[in-house]
Amino acid sequence: MEENDWIKRLEQLHFSAVHVCHYSSNPGAVQRRIWKRFAICRVIAGKGSLSMDNVLHTVSQDEWFLLKPGMHVEFQTDMEAPVRYQIILFSCVTLTRRRNVWHTEAFDLPVTGKLNIPIPSNTRDIQEMMDTLVSGKHSITSLEKTRRKHLLHQLLIQLMMHLKEATPAVAGMDLALEYMTHQYMEDIRIDQMARMAGLSVNHFIRTFKRQLNMTPIEYILKLRMAKAKQLLFSSDKIKEIAEQVGYKDEHYFSRVFKKNEGIAPTLYMKNKVNRIATLYYGLDDYVITLGLRPVSALSYGQRVARHVAIPALQAHSHQGLILDSFNQNYDGLRRVQPDLIITSDRLEPNDSLHRIAPTTMLEHTNHFGERLLYMADIMGRTEQAVQWIEQHAELSRVLRGRIQSRWGKQSAMFIRVTSHFYRMYGLNNQTGALLYDDLGFYLPRDFPEQQWAVESKVRDLQLYDADHVFVMVDPTEEARAQLRQLQQSSEWLALKAVQEGHVYNAGDIFFKTLGPTGRMWAMRYVAEQLGLTLR
Repeated sequence: MEENDWIKRLEQLHFSAVHVCHYSSNPGAVQRRIWKRFAICRVIAGKGSLSMDNVLHTVSQDEWFLLKPGMHVEFQTDMEAPVRYQIILFSCVTLTRRRNVWHTEAFDLPVTGKLNIPIPSNTRDIQEMMDTLVSGKHSITSLEKTRRKHLLHQLLIQLMMHLKEATPAVAGMDLALEYMTHQYMEDIRIDQMARMAGLSVNHFIRTFKRQLNMTPIEYILKLRMAKAKQLLFSSDKIKEIAEQVGYKDEHYFSRVFKKNEGIAPTLYMKNKVNRIATLYYGLDDYVITLGLRPVSALSYGQRVARHVAIPALQAHSHQGLILDSFNQNYDGLRRVQPDLIITSDRLEPNDSLHRIAPTTMLEHTNHFGERLLYMADIMGRTEQAVQWIEQHAELSRVLRGRIQSRWGKQSAMFIRVTSHFYRMYGLNNQTGALLYDDLGFYLPRDFPEQQWAVESKVRDLQLYDADHVFVMVDPTEEARAQLRQLQQSSEWLALKAVQEGHVYNAGDIFFKTLGPTGRMWAMRYVAEQLGLTLR
């Protein structure tokens, strides 16, 4: 963002809440949290370290930090010189006027993290503003609240204007930390890090240990072991994993790993990883199908109109943390202390998860058997995976036969009704795997086979006329209104499936089919909708 643009945005800020305080930390204390509001922090004494979204900084007197909501923050204070700081917490939006109507927009600071204010004399006015804000009364009048918001506004503008225009140069200990954090897999020499920090080797090691409560070698080892644990949930060989985390000799890597973790890397996933957190639909199902109990799963509450519990999954999933799918609470995830976090490439990458536990991102697939065997091999659960594959194959064989016996070769279509569109799903998604692979239906003749889905208008429905139609409706009033509009249209009433009474409520099988046990349940659910019996 250009300087003029962000200065203009700063001028348009509206503050809804401001809270100020003076805080003294306990010696050696470690605090971890996900930040809830914007914050300006000024260190007035002491030393320590502060990690913001996996970027580690040293903390010392007269340094300033800006934090924003959603940041993963870990703060550690020095044993001998605990940190004292002033902090202003605030909530704000950008207020703009267009066509005589006021609009609010989310605000994002142009700069966050450790601030680089180059000349100490320039900060005198800023420090006085901060002191005035923090020294105010705890119980204040409406007028004083307004004055406080005005002063905070001026402080924020002054901070931004005092920053160097270019990306600030990292100096001293922070330069060494940044290098170690991103190059831990290289052959790092402590004398090289000491030169970066501008210190002698002994002074660098003492300073590092005092501020981070570990030696530089211990810090590098911590980074390497965390990455190794992540890579062990993969098909990579131990030799490849060792090389990726900085060890040329796989046997030496194995000895270091065992000394640090108490178990050989080849046995780590099978014997040490018991608390698995899942962060995408269906992944909890995979873990449960393999005979383990996940410590977290996503809630279906905001995704489907009515969620039907699967007994085989329900007993396990309710034992753990249920995360809001729209506003995931990673504070709660940290509290359950997982050994491993499994997420999906369908979610935005979140590097800060690695601060909670080793995290692996799985590529989405509709080939459940292959995925299940892959996970089972790593986790020592092959028997459970083979059992599911055999049961799935038998159920598919039975249901395909029943459908063929009753109707012959039949086409089917899965339609999702949302607030804004009708979407018809093809072969390359989880409902396609269910209808076309498991149950033996085929796509309507003119549906583009390579397309995973097609968004359609009502008038286009007859292009993909199917023998059977399964309809899912999103859990909003707008989507229900869209469904009523669809059902009253002449195009809908002309469909073969509508005229023959072959339209079915898809329920929540769209999400159920993302996991193996849910997929077996969905096969039986579809059979029930079709009027087929499994006896």
